[in-house]
Amino acid sequence: MRSFLVYNLARLAMLVGCVLVVWTIWGRTLVGTVVGIVISALLSFLVLAPLRNRSAEELIDGMQRRREEKAQKKGRDETDEDRSIDDA
Repeated sequence: MRSFLVYNLARLAMLVGCVLVVWTIWGRTLVGTVVGIVISALLSFLVLAPLRNRSAEELIDGMQRRREEKAQKKGRDETDEDRSIDDA
């Protein structure tokens, strides 16, 4: 979860930085804002790839771990239910 937060903060910082640089050059216009956003998207795709990959891996690992825990819990519940029926 930490890498997800770091990745998103890095993207936000890159967005703000790119827009401010473009505004400094072209002034505060809608075109300048759009150009800054596009530049930020391209740079984040290239520069932040390792952070994005690490974040995706952690999210996938967490999702798989939760599925496994849910399956184990379901198996224990069924086993307990079978035992209670057999004992009755």
